[in-house]
This record gives sequence, C-alpha cells and structure tokens, in this order.
Amino acid sequence: MKALDGVLLANDWPADRVVDCLANKARGDIIRFLHERHEERFFEPIRHLASSCNKQGYGFAIMALCSLLIETIQCYRYGLPSTNSGELERLGIPKEQWRSGSTAFNEFFLGPCQHLFPDVDAVDFYSNIRNGLLHQAQTKGGWKIRTGQAAICNLNDKIIDRDKFANALEGAFQEYLEDLGQHDWAEDIWSKAAQKICWLVKTSNGARP
Repeated sequence: MKALDGVLLANDWPADRVVDCLANKARGDIIRFLHERHEERFFEPIRHLASSCNKQGYGFAIMALCSLLIETIQCYRYGLPSTNSGELERLGIPKEQWRSGSTAFNEFFLGPCQHLFPDVDAVDFYSNIRNGLLHQAQTKGGWKIRTGQAAICNLNDKIIDRDKFANALEGAFQEYLEDLGQHDWAEDIWSKAAQKICWLVKTSNGARP
C-alpha cells in the first residue's frame, strides 16, 4: 500500500492510525473510529438539515444521505468496498462475493434491523426512493417524503417520515456498533468489518490491491 500521509478518514483519525488499530485488533478504538466517521459524514449533516428553517425541511437530501448510509452499513456486514459491479470488478473482488444494491437494501430491511423499519418494503424503497433520489433527484411511484407523520412509513398513502426514518437508521447503526462490541475479533462480523475498513483505506489512498 502507498504512503498514507495526509489521508484523513475522520476528524483525528488519519489513515495510518486506523491501520495501526486494525493491526493491533483494537476493537474499542475501531468502534470509536466508525462512530466518529459516520457521525461526521452522515448523522450530523442529517440533523443539521432536519433542523433547518426551510419549509420543505430538505427531505430529499436527508433521504439521499440515508440511502447512502444503508448501503454503507451493509458493506461493513459484507466486507465489500461497494455494491457497484463495475467497481467490484475493477478492484478484483471475486464475483461470488458480489452483492448488488438491491440485495443490500433487501437484506438490510429484512435483517437484524427489521424491527426498526415497520412497513418499509425493501423493493419499493430501493426502486422508488433510493433510485429516484440518486438517479433522478426525485421520488418515483407516487412516494412522498414528509415529517410529523404518525408512523415511519405509510404504505397506503406512500409517505416516508424523513425524521423517523433517519432516527431509526441512526439506531440501526448504533446496534451494529454494539454488535461489534459483543463479538470477538476472530468472528465473522469483525472479519467483514476489517475487510471493509481495509478497502476504505486503500480506496481513500488511491492505492490498488
């Protein structure tokens, strides 16, 4: 791997510090790194957008960040750098390990976090909210993003409450970190997390495997 000078993966977390934590199997430090990185890059921006005086509340921006974070969480569980097939091929990931974006969303909403997202349909969400926002800058299929709703998801009226969804997603990420804290380094959850962090270092550094 090339020199890591100047590569910052989170505030106060230069890449060489993260690499040292991996080498020393410092689980607590790695969990703190993950918390701080995603707090800075996702949860703080989401809270800032949600508290804005803008009447629309920046719901599209909030849900776009949430969609990115869902794939990020699943990539930690998979040990993959991405769900993009072109990138996975370029990085030399064996095809049997590949996971698509649709698979990631399906396994997220039907996996350990299912209890946090009642009534959210993975296929519908991926097609009409995630893909709509990231590819067309709008929702599709009649879906609307609102706040102040009674539930996180109203399937009949096709409404997602962006505040409730973002709060649930923060809970899902916290549960993942707690899950890491309850397992030993040799277990699969840590093996996959370490693989993902290694890819994070490599791709942030512009290095190649």
